[in-house]
Amino acid sequence: MKIDNAVVVITAGGSPSGRAMAEHFCSLGADVALLDTEWPALRLSVDQCRPLVGRVQPICLADDQPASVHDAFAQVIQLFGGIDVLINQWQGDILPSLFDNGAWCDIPKTLTDTTSQCYLVVQHAAECMQQRGRPGVIINVAGVHLTPDTVANAMIGGLTQRWAKELSGLKIRVGGIVPLHRRRSTGDLDDELIRNAEYIVSNDSFNGRLLEASG
Repeated sequence: MKIDNAVVVITAGGSPSGRAMAEHFCSLGADVALLDTEWPALRLSVDQCRPLVGRVQPICLADDQPASVHDAFAQVIQLFGGIDVLINQWQGDILPSLFDNGAWCDIPKTLTDTTSQCYLVVQHAAECMQQRGRPGVIINVAGVHLTPDTVANAMIGGLTQRWAKELSGLKIRVGGIVPLHRRRSTGDLDDELIRNAEYIVSNDSFNGRLLEASG
């Protein structure tokens, strides 16, 4: 897929990694919609993208509930006419050891919340891509907690493979990016996440697989 003039939706668009992704894809000529629930951080991301080639549009969600997610994607369709790429940044808590007896009360809810939020985003993006009627790309990226032991990272692999199989008939590819080592330099890791995301979008044969970012 060609990146210039593509419509790219980035979740957690106010986070440092979301901001870096947005700047990069805007610099390549893509139109970028940034989704987040935190307006000040979202505005900072938009301000840094304004001088670049591609258009950028902030969309601030009231919350992570289904109605807000639905409204956000409706706004993207209204503004840009469709969606070509979703960069879905997973937010997750640390996944405790199976022998951590104090964690059993919280971890089921954490798993459910993380998975349900990302499922909603992918579902809406896939529906928009299907309606657009041309090839699309969904990339699941480890978000704020950039370490190998997060709930998000534990879930990305299996769901990326499943969604790739489910959406292949619609010409929608699905890939994932996860960290290989614990974070040493946020900037270096952001750079590698960006390179990997660009590679997945540009490589039409990449589907159902993960790339590892070492940072």
